[in-house]
Amino acid sequence: MASAPGAGVALADGAARIAAADPALKSLFDAHRDAEARRRALETVLASLRAQGAPAADRARGVAVDLDQATLAAGELRRRLDQAFPAFADLTDPAPLAIAQVQALLRPEEALVLILPTERGTYVWAITQGTAMWRRSDLTASGVEASASRLQAGLRTAGGRGAVDAARLGRTAGGFDRASAYALYRALWEPLEAALSHSRLVYLVVDGPLRSVPPGVLVTAAPSGDDRDPAALRGTAWLERRHAFALLPAVVSLKAARRADASNSRGFAGFGDADTRTYPEGSQPKSLAQLPGTRRELDGLAHALRSPRRAVRLGTGATEAAVRSADLSGASVVAFATHALPAREETPGVVREPALVLTPPLRPEGDDDGLLTASDAARLRLNADLVILSACDTGLDDPNAQGVNSLSRAFLYAGARALMVSNWRIRDDVAERLSVRAVILARRNRQGVAYALQRAALEMMEDRSDPSFAHPSQWSSFSVIGDGAVRIGGG
Repeated sequence: MASAPGAGVALADGAARIAAADPALKSLFDAHRDAEARRRALETVLASLRAQGAPAADRARGVAVDLDQATLAAGELRRRLDQAFPAFADLTDPAPLAIAQVQALLRPEEALVLILPTERGTYVWAITQGTAMWRRSDLTASGVEASASRLQAGLRTAGGRGAVDAARLGRTAGGFDRASAYALYRALWEPLEAALSHSRLVYLVVDGPLRSVPPGVLVTAAPSGDDRDPAALRGTAWLERRHAFALLPAVVSLKAARRADASNSRGFAGFGDADTRTYPEGSQPKSLAQLPGTRRELDGLAHALRSPRRAVRLGTGATEAAVRSADLSGASVVAFATHALPAREETPGVVREPALVLTPPLRPEGDDDGLLTASDAARLRLNADLVILSACDTGLDDPNAQGVNSLSRAFLYAGARALMVSNWRIRDDVAERLSVRAVILARRNRQGVAYALQRAALEMMEDRSDPSFAHPSQWSSFSVIGDGAVRIGGG
């Protein structure tokens, strides 16, 4: 759990690039990163060719030579980087952290919780600046998965981007299994209460099915009333009321997050309201609804950050080429409000990367197909305190996958200090309200993004103007990944 594969490595690499403040050092870092990307790409191609056997043998030998050369080039750049920037190895070293090292990284009123389900039971750790404790629960990994599945069933709504007018919650609508949420809390979180009583921000490291259950939807006291009743839901003792949360890919990611100091950036860049009608017939994006609500969301974010209207690229201006050509290094907040396509296996053994849907060019040019894939995002040059991925399911990830293959890990790799990602299919009005309100609160109160998102969620929960806002499928739609204490614009 401490070895930081996948997204943890991405966060560490992003932090290292941010920490390399000297322009010459940044150039060396970027060269090393590009060389590593080329090496990984050649490894993938070579594996594919070797799988084809004799017909591809000649091509495989040629690629193997290229791979050897790319490996040597990347190794030489790494040697130069380690020599010029000793902190690079420290940041990207996946060695486990001792308890004392974790405590030194935590700030007052912060804690780190690690949950490790096994078939012999589930182990939970809680560490603060002054305490460290662990407990074992009899709940096995299979039991955790069953509980998580029950809760996910009540969280994954039928709506999604474009579904502003979804059915409003009433007593006859779908509820949320608060009894299961309470049982899971008692098994995993209640034993940690003594250690967490003064922790306002909790960093959570968890793997498997629990990654899809935001901790705030757990219940800390026996629920009463009807699970479908908005008044009963508002009166529930949600864990969200006690703590703000930020997810970390691995324990060592806390070190990377803390070394990525807040930026001096003050700008904003937003992309959305993509024109899906211009995609080719038969393509998946062609079937997606237009999202005029994303325009309001991005305009609201620009207004909250006091950025000019030109900071927002909409419609025909929200293209893959526009994202690639934009100077995003001065933006404290970068936001994408659009559809997202999940990773999927198009043909046996060939997996298409997850992607954000943008407006395609009128005439296809090079590799600009309108989709900003995870690999495309990883090549961006960011210096952002917060990247908002306001699209459906952008928080989903495969913890066992290798390399940069998810949107969240790609943006961490590109240099985001924190992400705000969606946990499932999210309604337009909910996305607009949570993202804009969180940014407003973060700026107004000069507080970390996780605290601001918690306050925005609690406000939505208590808003009686729309009964559906009381349901956790709405107020817990977003999660923060990375440094939950980072302040927008270094404020």
